[in-house]
Amino acid sequence: MKQELQTFPSTASPPETAAETVCAVVVAYFPDEGFAERLQDILPQVGELVVVDNTPRQGCAPQLMVLREGGRRIHLIENRRNTGIAAALNQGLDHALQIGCKWLLTLDQDTRCYPDMVATLLQVHEACEPKAAVIGGNYFDSQNRMLMVPPGGESACLEQKTVITSGSLVDAGVARAVGGFREDYFIDQVDHEFCLRMRAHGYRVVISRKPVMDHSVGGSGGVRLPLLGIFPNHPPLRKYYIARNTVVTVAKYWRQEPHWCLRRSMRLLLGLLLMSTLEKQRLAKVRAFAAGVMDGLNNRMGPCEREWLYRPCHSLGG
Repeated sequence: MKQELQTFPSTASPPETAAETVCAVVVAYFPDEGFAERLQDILPQVGELVVVDNTPRQGCAPQLMVLREGGRRIHLIENRRNTGIAAALNQGLDHALQIGCKWLLTLDQDTRCYPDMVATLLQVHEACEPKAAVIGGNYFDSQNRMLMVPPGGESACLEQKTVITSGSLVDAGVARAVGGFREDYFIDQVDHEFCLRMRAHGYRVVISRKPVMDHSVGGSGGVRLPLLGIFPNHPPLRKYYIARNTVVTVAKYWRQEPHWCLRRSMRLLLGLLLMSTLEKQRLAKVRAFAAGVMDGLNNRMGPCEREWLYRPCHSLGG
């Protein structure tokens, strides 16, 4: 059952700035000890911060209590179970709309935000024409030691088919109008499907040229490929969701976005080749991948119901 902790109000009235129209949402799942410190980087930049805690049993409330004197509003939603990234993002979206915020800033729990993140993303929105409904944040990938997109160029933004969840500034009203985040995906590919749906409704998706955060995709220990960098490392259950949700996404959008779907399909096949030859837990990962493809073809969505895929693992939050 969803349980909500009271909002922690600021001791002083916040200034009326553009940043006050931004509500940030962070989905937490077994956050590490540096979680609260990373939250402090974004707190001064937004009107309110929503933390949706998907950690079973004892969650991150103790870490947030120490931030009460941070001078900003923190709203904690405790789900007491893993409801999936999409459902948690929708909870944050609902709260942003309830308090009258125009923008929703979606973040992962391990992202390190730069001090000018929100200001940069808002400036990008103003500078780029026509206006975009999703402004992704360029990031420095600490594993690959490189930026997601080159910082140069005449424009402050770069057109994209999709951007990742973390560091995306989303028009909250538009997001609700197109149906929010797709909850039956549970985890993985939620951001890609959301962006493609935005584009299908005629809205623009861009990414900032200027980097706004440090972020890495996947766990450590991935396979390094020439020219492609490190391929994300994921446990078998995540391989299941990636395969299943990619199949469903490609099947839905291949007519509108053929080039994106072709590249994503090739990336999925490359992932299969790598996991079957170079990664650890090869048999388990290939089996999970195959199960995901089958469930995707049969449109079996929602939380994975294959019990053999579950085992202790704390990497299922994003």
